[in-house]
Amino acid sequence: MKKAIVLFLLLLAAWLTGVGVAYAPQWQQAQRLQQDGLMLFPRALAVTDQTFINQQGQRMALSELQGRNVLLFFGYTFCPDICPTTLADLSRTWKQLPADIREQWQVVLVSVDPERDSPQSLQPYMAYFNKSFLGFTGNADGLGVLAAELNAVYSKVERGEGVAYLMDHSANLVILDKQGAYRGYIAPPHNSQRLVPVLQALSARLQ
Repeated sequence: MKKAIVLFLLLLAAWLTGVGVAYAPQWQQAQRLQQDGLMLFPRALAVTDQTFINQQGQRMALSELQGRNVLLFFGYTFCPDICPTTLADLSRTWKQLPADIREQWQVVLVSVDPERDSPQSLQPYMAYFNKSFLGFTGNADGLGVLAAELNAVYSKVERGEGVAYLMDHSANLVILDKQGAYRGYIAPPHNSQRLVPVLQALSARLQ
């Protein structure tokens, strides 16, 4: 009986070792991705369809983005630091991604300042960084709903009489899958050294 128990324990240990070896690469990759700011949720979260105005002056619903994964972030054209830095980082990332990976993704900036961000101001702003990136504005109510569903915050910061206000806002890159569901986010910084491997790994996971 003792020999049987010992044999069973040895076989169990060998099996567990084999499982550990088999799953070690996936676990190590998950650890690296988490260190690079990626947070994926255990399940997909539904997002209410909202319609905005893009930088071409056209009405565009979030549902029209389905079929591609989306990197969405909240910002505005008067932003002095976070937004231009994020867009510049994303543009550098896009140039380094293989074409087949790049085609699976769409970058979208949703303006938290629809009062000042018109399609006319968004168009040259987005084109300066990357002509393939989309800018959305023109729906203050939809913006509020979307931000709440994507765990984002924004607020106006008054700076005194005669000085233009600023907007505080979240800096995460939100991940929407090809069905338009909220899958997680990537925390800053968003330099290309971090984003390129993260997006390559995500492209395989979000098939």
